[in-house]
Amino acid sequence: VLVQAQAEANTCELIGSRENMAKPCVLHVLDTNLVKEYTGTCEEYSGYVKKPGFCHHLKTMLTCKHSDWGTAFREWGVLQFYFAILVAIVSTVLEVVDGNVGVVHATWVCCVQIVFGYIWAHLGWFGVVKKDGCFCCIIACCECQLILLVWGLLMIFYAIGAVLTAVQSIGVCPICVVNLVLQGMYAIILFYMGFACLNIWLQHGKEIIPPEIDVVGPAGDKIGAAA
Repeated sequence: VLVQAQAEANTCELIGSRENMAKPCVLHVLDTNLVKEYTGTCEEYSGYVKKPGFCHHLKTMLTCKHSDWGTAFREWGVLQFYFAILVAIVSTVLEVVDGNVGVVHATWVCCVQIVFGYIWAHLGWFGVVKKDGCFCCIIACCECQLILLVWGLLMIFYAIGAVLTAVQSIGVCPICVVNLVLQGMYAIILFYMGFACLNIWLQHGKEIIPPEIDVVGPAGDKIGAAA
């Protein structure tokens, strides 16, 4: 029995080490399979948006200890999307009331902001949680665990920048206090998203330099590699 228990423990340790093993960095160029993989998660992510978990676990989300940082990142991302809707609507109302733009134009801009808010929330979840680090730029996507570190730091820095920008607007106009409150709340969301992203990177072995770089072309065919 002791021998069997030891064997099972060694097996679990081996599996854990394989999960944290450094993965090659993959550069996807016009990879249609990756696009299909992303669009295939639309139904799954829309389900998280329709039934967000943060409504029942917001207090837990505010803690810095999670057993599943991927779930934490997902829930903060969904909250970020809902907050993007709030900011878009408030900004539209303020612009119309202030007389800066017309109702039709302001409504159109509001709808565009909401659509892009969803795209970024979904794309961020796909790149961080589903792909363990993925950054897309028009025709190419880089899949690498180091991106988890980069994304995490950028979100935290952006959160700090949002607060500093909002503070500078104090006293400029009476209505600017609304912007200060919204930016402060948004900064909290971004900070926790960045913190969750950094912890996902830590759980994956804190990779800095990938062992190799693979290049994948259309239809997912490997077309090159660099050691």
